Amino acid sequence: MTLYFVPALMTLMLFAPLFIGIYYKKKNMLTDKLVCYLILLSGVLLRIIYISYTDVGTRQHDVHDFFEHNSGHGEYITYLFENHALPNFDPRDKFQFYHPPLHHIICALWLTAAKLLGFSPETSGVGSLQYLTVIYSSLFALFSFKTLELFDLKPRTLQLCTAIVTFHPTLIIMSGSLNNDMLSSLFGMLSLYFTSKWARERKWSSIILTAFSIGLGMFTKLSVGLLAPGVAAVFLYILIKFRKEYKKLIPQFFVFGLICVPIGMFWSIRNLIKFDVPINYVPLLSKDSGQYIDKPPMERLLNWKPFQFMSPFTQWEWSGASYNEFNPVIALWKNAMFDEQTFFKKSITLQSFCTALFVCGIILSLLSVAGFVLMWIKNKNVKLHDKILLTGVALVVFGNYINFCIHFPHVCTENMRYCVPLIFVGAAVIGMMLDSGADSRSVIYKKINDYAKKVMTVFCGLSVFVYVMMMFYYHAVEK
Repeated sequence: MTLYFVPALMTLMLFAPLFIGIYYKKKNMLTDKLVCYLILLSGVLLRIIYISYTDVGTRQHDVHDFFEHNSGHGEYITYLFENHALPNFDPRDKFQFYHPPLHHIICALWLTAAKLLGFSPETSGVGSLQYLTVIYSSLFALFSFKTLELFDLKPRTLQLCTAIVTFHPTLIIMSGSLNNDMLSSLFGMLSLYFTSKWARERKWSSIILTAFSIGLGMFTKLSVGLLAPGVAAVFLYILIKFRKEYKKLIPQFFVFGLICVPIGMFWSIRNLIKFDVPINYVPLLSKDSGQYIDKPPMERLLNWKPFQFMSPFTQWEWSGASYNEFNPVIALWKNAMFDEQTFFKKSITLQSFCTALFVCGIILSLLSVAGFVLMWIKNKNVKLHDKILLTGVALVVFGNYINFCIHFPHVCTENMRYCVPLIFVGAAVIGMMLDSGADSRSVIYKKINDYAKKVMTVFCGLSVFVYVMMMFYYHAVEK
């Protein structure tokens, strides 16, 4: 029993929002908005539970070791902490040093603060860095909710969509990941929120905050710039729709560029001038790598044979699998739920819950595709600038992902961390589909809606269950 005392205590902590909700319900003070905030609070607690059994060396991407003076995001942070300056060498000389430095700067400042407070930067300082990523992941969920609010979703729909984002496995995993993915994803979410807000009110404050969100996002990871085409399309639409306000809008666009471009492009231009590094530089892994995918692009895209669905986990030959995961879409479905890992290796029963979660994730992704179609051909309540933004972001992000997988044919490129905006976009269009179906006279549409709501609820429940049970499994098996 002692073995499970801490996991049981932390699980009880997860029920706190439920008890709060029951209390406010009895007092007739439980509002629809409060329910959403209680969902978000549950998400924060779940992320804290996750990092309690996931240390800085577990389920990471290219972080490697800290204070080993080698390579990876960990060494990038260490370098900034020790030298108080940007790298003064060609960033291609050290693995992952080509990335823009904002996330690493913040982490280095965190270690500096830990040292000033008397903690060891090498131990407790590094160990506490995950609280930063928990904050980033929680804020992503919060601003997803605030953006969904702008779409005028019905209360029940808003709660379901908020829960999908809050409890999505990718955002749980990334809450403990110490590379720059979570912070860049947060800035991407902020850019969507402020763009949506600006399109409604066209205020200076909103477009300036949009500029800082994209600029700082690109100063964290250059791929945040993939959101720019969708944002630009909204700008163009608003300019055409409110062309009589051009004297107000043109200066706003000018200031947007004046803020966004220098911040976002500073690192790339600096490295281009000083070290002749191409602006879009990404290191290419060797074909000799054990994760190289030796299949032509068309086979990778068109091969949907059933054997690829036998396991919900990403397949690696070096881990004993019969093949390397090769279909980018199937791979995305798998690691969106479990990253690149295999969970519960010693429990077939617990793995069955993972399979159920995997199936729910596939269904939700297919529902989101249907949601996009219905949003354009049926849903007249959704504002056109919202349709443009969501569609532009989805097409560019997913298109870039497929292109990335084809040009960099390794298993590690088939990862949901390159497609995080799709989590919010997918939840949003499903929500719009639910609201549109509620007003429809079609019996089939209503049945699809009821089915979708059930899948969304089961998905959230399974996600919470799997990532809480991981804590018990870790204490019972891994230790």
